[in-house]
Amino acid sequence: MTGRCLRVGVVSLLLLGCRPQAAETALQVAERAPQPAAPAAPDASEPAPGVLPRCRPLASEPAIAKPGSGPAYALVDHVGVVRIDDGEVTTALPLAKGVDADDLEMTAGPDGSLWLSGWDGVDVLGLDGRVRKVRGGAGPRYEHLRVRANNDVWAVTSDIEWQIVHDDGERWQPLRARRQFPGRYDDNKLAGLAVDAEGVWVSSWNGLWRLAGRDWQRVDAPPGTGTILWLWTYRDRVIAGDGERWFSRDGAGWRPLSWPHTDDVRRAVGEVGLVAAPERGRAAVQLAAATAAGCTVASEPLAGSRVGELAVDGAGRVWLATDVGLGVIDGDGRKLAEWPLGSLPGLSGRVTQIAVIGAGPWRLPSPRPGRTWEVVGRLKTYKQGTPLANTAVELCPSPYGDRCPQGPSTRAATTAADGSFRFADVPLGDLSIVVRPPAGHPECTSPFTDHGHGLDPAVDCPVDGPRCDLGELTDCRPFEMPPSPAP
Repeated sequence: MTGRCLRVGVVSLLLLGCRPQAAETALQVAERAPQPAAPAAPDASEPAPGVLPRCRPLASEPAIAKPGSGPAYALVDHVGVVRIDDGEVTTALPLAKGVDADDLEMTAGPDGSLWLSGWDGVDVLGLDGRVRKVRGGAGPRYEHLRVRANNDVWAVTSDIEWQIVHDDGERWQPLRARRQFPGRYDDNKLAGLAVDAEGVWVSSWNGLWRLAGRDWQRVDAPPGTGTILWLWTYRDRVIAGDGERWFSRDGAGWRPLSWPHTDDVRRAVGEVGLVAAPERGRAAVQLAAATAAGCTVASEPLAGSRVGELAVDGAGRVWLATDVGLGVIDGDGRKLAEWPLGSLPGLSGRVTQIAVIGAGPWRLPSPRPGRTWEVVGRLKTYKQGTPLANTAVELCPSPYGDRCPQGPSTRAATTAADGSFRFADVPLGDLSIVVRPPAGHPECTSPFTDHGHGLDPAVDCPVDGPRCDLGELTDCRPFEMPPSPAP
C-alpha cells in the first residue's frame, strides 16, 4: 500500500457563476445559416461535415496563422514525461528514482523545447529527445517558470525569500524578493508571474507590480478585483483575474473579458484565441473566445468526475487530464479522442501536467485495452484489531467526503463478517477506498477518527497477476497516529 489516506475534498473558491442562455435548436440554426464548405484539408478547429454547432467561440476571435504540428507531453505519476507525436507514444523522460511528479513544473518554450523544474534543478527536453540541464545542484525549486527564449527565462524561488529570478542563458540571477514588494502585509506572498511586451508582472498579496526596464512599478489592479490575482499571457498581453472577473491589459488600463464562470478558478488560454474553464463535478469544460465578446459552449463530458489539468493547442483543441485518463476536445466542445489510464504506453498513472507544442500532433493514437485487477482486502479496527464487518466500502478516483460519485469509475461493496471485501475490474488510477463503518460502531464514532485508504494499482498490485490482495487494512484510526515504538 502507498500509505496515502482518503482525500476528504479540495478547498476551492466558490465562484458566483452565470449560465449561458438557451441555445437555438439545430433546426433553427440550419434554417438561417449556410452549410459550410468542406475544407481543403482536415482542420481540428472546423466542424465535422454536415454538423453545425450551436456555438463557435473561435469564430468571434481575430484569427492568426496556425503554427506547425508538434508533440503533446503528459507528465504521468510514477512514469515521467510521456510524448504523443504523430500517432506514436513514448516515454521521453522517465522520472528519476525518488522524484515525485507533483514536485515538478512543466512548461513549453517558444522553440518547441520542454522545460521541467524540480528540486534537483531545471532540465530542458529538446524536440530531438536530448536533455540538457540549465540549472543544477542543491537549492530551492523554481516555480512559475516563464520561458520567453533560451536566454530569457523567469521564475520564482520556492524558499522563504520567494525571489524573482532571471536566466540570461549564462546564469540565474535573483532580482527581487517578496519583502521588496511593500504594502499592507509584512508576510507578503507571490501569487502569479507573467511576462509580456510591457515587462515582467508579479501578483502578490501587496498588489500588482511590473518590471519595466530596471524599475519595478506598482500598477493599479483591474477595477473590482480582489486581493489575489491570477495571471496569464495572450498574444503578448497580460491577463489578470480573481476568479470572478478577468481583464486584458489595454494601454494604461484594463479591458474586461467575457470568460466563462465556473466553480474552478483555473483557466487555460491558447494563442489561437480560445479559453477553457473546468466545470465542477464532471470532466468537462466551458469554452469561450479569449478576448472577443461571444458565446460560451459546454463541451461533451469525458469519462471521470473532474478535470485535473488542461491545455489549449495551436489548432484550437483542448487537452484534458481527468481523474481516469486523458482526452482531447475540439474548439466547439466535441470529443475527438479519449484514452483511459492504461490504454496508451506509459499512461499508467495520474496525469499531473500537460504541455503541447505548436498545433499539437496531427494524428492521434488509438487506445488499446487497459488491464484490470480483482482487488480484495480485509478491514480491521485500530484499537481492538477486530474485523470491521457490515461496512460500506467504495472505490473511486475522486470521492467527495465519504462518498464516491455515481458512475462507471466507482466500485462498491459491503464487508463480510471477517471484514473482507472485493472489487472487480479495477483499472489503473490514483484511487481512494472510502470506508463508512456502521452507525454507532464503538471504535469508529469519534470525530477525530480517520477512515479510508489509498490505492494505486500501478504501484500496489502485481504486474503479472489479475488478483491484487491488499491484506489487512487498519481503519477507524486516530486522527493523529502515535509515533512508532523505538527499535
